[in-house]
Amino acid sequence: MDMTRIRDRMVEHHVTRRGIRDQNVIGAMRMVPREKFVPPGSEEFAYQDTPLSIGEGQTISQPFIVALMLEKANLNAGDKVLEVGTGSGYASALISRIARHVYSIERHEKLALQARERFEKLGYRNIDVRVGDGSKGWAKAAPFDAIVVSAGAPEVPTALKEQLGLGGRLIIPVGGGEGQRLKRLTRTGATAFEEEDLGGVLFVPLIGEDAWTASHPMYTATTPSLPETIAPKPSSPPNAQGGSMEKIYKLPALPEGVLDHSEFQQRFWAVQRISWIVFMLLLVTCLLGLLGRGGPFSRQTLLLPEGSVDFPVLSRWNAPEDMTVTFTPSSEDRVFTIDAAFLQSFSVQGIDPPQKATFARDGRIGYVFPADAAGPTQIVFRLQTQLPGPRRVLIGLGGETRTQTTFIFP
Repeated sequence: MDMTRIRDRMVEHHVTRRGIRDQNVIGAMRMVPREKFVPPGSEEFAYQDTPLSIGEGQTISQPFIVALMLEKANLNAGDKVLEVGTGSGYASALISRIARHVYSIERHEKLALQARERFEKLGYRNIDVRVGDGSKGWAKAAPFDAIVVSAGAPEVPTALKEQLGLGGRLIIPVGGGEGQRLKRLTRTGATAFEEEDLGGVLFVPLIGEDAWTASHPMYTATTPSLPETIAPKPSSPPNAQGGSMEKIYKLPALPEGVLDHSEFQQRFWAVQRISWIVFMLLLVTCLLGLLGRGGPFSRQTLLLPEGSVDFPVLSRWNAPEDMTVTFTPSSEDRVFTIDAAFLQSFSVQGIDPPQKATFARDGRIGYVFPADAAGPTQIVFRLQTQLPGPRRVLIGLGGETRTQTTFIFP
């Protein structure tokens, strides 16, 4: 199995297409072999965008959320970084390909020793691993330019804040039973910190003196379930370029958790069997000419105040489709937005005419097109389908959105 090709595909589909733009993070994810950091027998699942169990009630995080956390940590080549929760060592390995030195703390001695052995085999010499209470940080190695915490705490531990250097960034999941929020704290003074909310998440608990006790129900559960989408609270975060879309869009949950290998296989095959039954029924309908691709019911036009979107209701796997966006005349730049997760099924192969700019915000991808007050402007998105099955997507023109469903045939 060509893991390099699969790794590149994972980075393209689950990282860059979902808004990760930091080239240091992207380069590290193309370089570090994630299959070396999963339990034996799980290598074939290494590049799926999902967490995997690594034993001791812990998980290796899904690739996207690792990329998101490292991008938000704003890592630089000269940085000294602390990671709390070594786990399999995957995140530490990624950080080591970007930063000058990594200090990694793990509560479980078995996991720490396994991670250290992996680092030695892969030749990653700029990582120090120790067994200890991650909520207390690593005082002797402080101050740190960045701290990345791979487990959820009830609140931000004081020791971790104190061990940040001036301008240092702390990325940490915070919250209890009502749900966790991924936070970024930036030290702006001796006792001053700037806090940002990066979205809803679900991590295994951070066990320690300044965090949870070992009796935490999520920690003692054998197989925590993966979360549903978590709606945002009023203080949803601005994106990296400033601004906020919390009044228009829901902030997506960023899933994390333990996924049992055998249970995953059972669910996967059950869903696949059901999917094929649905595929066959719809295929028969298409053959009867009622809903065939290119037929009268295969497309739908969504009407919005700032224009319209001609959207494919039926598509065929690995066959190009056009999505046509028509903007009404305007003297201001026009913005088209679409769910980043949807682009895992439909990837944008070309835009005609090209966009003026793009941005990622709150789990959505935005395309900016120049103003044209003379008349309506038509933009054609060339879409390449990737995965069969039904898909729902939230499409927006300016500040208005519409929900659309499409079905991709095998």
